[in-house]
Amino acid sequence: LNGLVNMMAGSTDAKVRVTVKWDGAPAIVCGKNPLNNKFFVGTKSVFNSKTPKINYNFKDIDRNHPEKALNKKLKYCHRYLSELNIPGVIQGDLMFTPGDLKPERIDNEPFVTFTPNTITYAVPEQSELGKQIDAAKLGIIFHTTYNGETLADMTASGGADVQGFAKDPDVFFDNATYKDVSG
Repeated sequence: LNGLVNMMAGSTDAKVRVTVKWDGAPAIVCGKNPLNNKFFVGTKSVFNSKTPKINYNFKDIDRNHPEKALNKKLKYCHRYLSELNIPGVIQGDLMFTPGDLKPERIDNEPFVTFTPNTITYAVPEQSELGKQIDAAKLGIIFHTTYNGETLADMTASGGADVQGFAKDPDVFFDNATYKDVSG
C-alpha cells in the first residue's frame, strides 16, 4: 500500500503495478484456439466444459448467440479484433461498438461519452485519447491472459500484454494497467 501511495505521489523508485477495473460489457474472450490456431471470439462460454460456444465465423455466432444485441456485438468483435493478430487467448471488457459513442457537453466542453455497463465514461473530445476513441468503431480493454494446451484446461492470469498487437484505427484497445496521463 505504501508503494501505491508513493507511486501516486511520484516519489517511488520501486516498480508498482496497478490495474484499473473498467466497467465494460460483455466480457469478450478472443484469440487463437491452441488446438487449430484459428481466430475466435466469444464470451466466457468458450470455456464451458460440456458445450463450449466458440465462434470462428458469423454462422457460429448466429448459432451460439441468437440474442440480437449480443449477436451484433460479437459480430463487431469478430470483424475488428481479428485484424489485431492476437497471438494467444485473452479476455477484455467491451467498451463500445458502432452507435455507442455520444457527443456530450460537460461544463461547456465537448466530450465523447459511452456507457458500456453502469458507468458512463467521458473523454475530452480534443484530447489524443478522445480523438482515438472517436475515430474507432470498437473499443475494448484487455485484462486477463489465458494459458493452456486447450481452451478447456486454460488457466487465467491477471494482465494482458497488448504491445505486439497490430494497430488498427478502427479498434481502440489497451490493457488495464494504470497509466498516468495527466502530464
